[in-house]
Amino acid sequence: MTSLRRTLIALAAFVIGVGALVAVINGEHNIHRGAYAALTLGIGWGFTATGLYAWRQRPGNNVGPLMTAVGFAGLLKALSFSNDSVVFTIGSLGGVLIYALLIHLLLSFPSGRLETGVDRLLVKVAYFNATVVQLAAFVLDDPAKDGCPHCPANPLLIDHSQAAAGVINSAQLDIAVAAFGAMVAILYRRWRDSTANQRRASAPVLAVGGLTFALLMTELIVEQAGLSSSIAEGLTLALFGSLACLPFAFLLGLVRFRFSQAEAMSSLVGRLGGGHARGSLRDALADALGDPTLELAYWVPKQEAWVDAEGRPMRLEPAPAGKVATLIEHDGRRVAAIVHDSELAEEPDLVQAVGAAAALTLENERLDAELRAHVDELRASRARIVTAGYAERQRLERDLHDGAQQRLMALGINLRLARNRLTDDAEAAALLDASLEELNEATSELRELARGIHPAVLTDRGLDAALNGLAGRSPVPVELVATPDERLPSSVESAVYFVVAEALTNAARYAHARSVSVTVMRTNGNVDVQVSDDGVGGADPAQGSGLRGLSDRVAALDGRLELTSANDGTTVRAMIPCG
Repeated sequence: MTSLRRTLIALAAFVIGVGALVAVINGEHNIHRGAYAALTLGIGWGFTATGLYAWRQRPGNNVGPLMTAVGFAGLLKALSFSNDSVVFTIGSLGGVLIYALLIHLLLSFPSGRLETGVDRLLVKVAYFNATVVQLAAFVLDDPAKDGCPHCPANPLLIDHSQAAAGVINSAQLDIAVAAFGAMVAILYRRWRDSTANQRRASAPVLAVGGLTFALLMTELIVEQAGLSSSIAEGLTLALFGSLACLPFAFLLGLVRFRFSQAEAMSSLVGRLGGGHARGSLRDALADALGDPTLELAYWVPKQEAWVDAEGRPMRLEPAPAGKVATLIEHDGRRVAAIVHDSELAEEPDLVQAVGAAAALTLENERLDAELRAHVDELRASRARIVTAGYAERQRLERDLHDGAQQRLMALGINLRLARNRLTDDAEAAALLDASLEELNEATSELRELARGIHPAVLTDRGLDAALNGLAGRSPVPVELVATPDERLPSSVESAVYFVVAEALTNAARYAHARSVSVTVMRTNGNVDVQVSDDGVGGADPAQGSGLRGLSDRVAALDGRLELTSANDGTTVRAMIPCG
């Protein structure tokens, strides 16, 4: 807001204040003219002056404009003491607006915004009660005929109906008391849930504001009960005095709010200097800025993307609803972004100052987040390689089964037919018999090779059938203790199959085992594979490529392989995530 505009508003407040002063002094239906005149100027000019000051200091915050509006509403309220019917009507209609504006101001302090839908609903009800309901009662009521001999005539009177006006006034009173009570409950809950610094900042406003509305509700109840007019007059004076103190309470609250921010900055610097665990930086920044929903995003230059502290991708454009991202740089390089409530966008200097104080720590966390992002990328790449290798093994197995094996089988049939036709040449018959034996051996070896690349039964019938096949071919008796009932991801099934196959091979060749037990169970998103034998033990992964290859295969799926080998046997255990 320009200085000219502030000057015009201040001049308007001065002129209306002089008019209100004249109206109060000359009013004949007010026995405490001097006190009301002084308090009226204290309310009107006090709120206007402090509001203009807050407006200049924080031009994007609604607290200043609301305080200025309360000041003008207070001056309008004083016009209801006038003897002139038009001025009296303006004051009577506009005077109650001050209470709706105060509810709006208190619920939006210090951010200048209404936080929740309940806040917005309450403010709408208050404005409706101060305008529509007030007008409805006024056009049916003539104060001069209802016990106010010095009040001027009502120029807006449509039909004097004391009963109808009384019903509307009672409804207006009930709505006002309910709105004030709800506002006090909201402010108390907000104060209870706030930080210590925020409590210190809001304490003056809540104390004087709470007193003001307590006096107001007491006055309304006294008027409704028809108690002594002297009590009502005393309460009205006390209410005006509390209202006159309220703008300075708001000013003190804003000053203390600034100090609380400075204290938060000091606390932030102290927490950063003392070292921190992951996540504590976010909490420290959230406390310093008073935004518990604050998030941090870190810039990864190689990917030209934002990630969170865990290295997961994070989108900043478009920003989430009600959020704004403030970029933080260190030594001219983009480091991170603070994703905060949009209300903090009105204080960019504060956010930048907090970010600058934490820039070095943010850079360290950015490096950590970048490393995590690269690890996640590597893990995803490794998983894609495993999946591609699995698909390639399936293709090779299928090509061997449908190609070379079929050709060898057809060749075997032809050789048998040729052998059956030879009856006279014993030497040729012997040669064919030897060829058939070699062909059978070649077919068997090719079948074993295809099974080693990828067993067809694993794809067609699942892990249970494939493990039963392994157990049936093993020279050592095998007990299948447990196998999963459902199908697992194909890459996981393949890894489990080869872990069991390699363990059974080692038990037969090197351990001299008499029995082997195999357990495959799915628990908590993992497959737990355990193969135990009762052999001589002494297995060492460093001495053989088979177990090292299994370890690499399991690790590629983000799992781990453990080997326990003692004199009473060997246990191979693999734990593989399967979602």
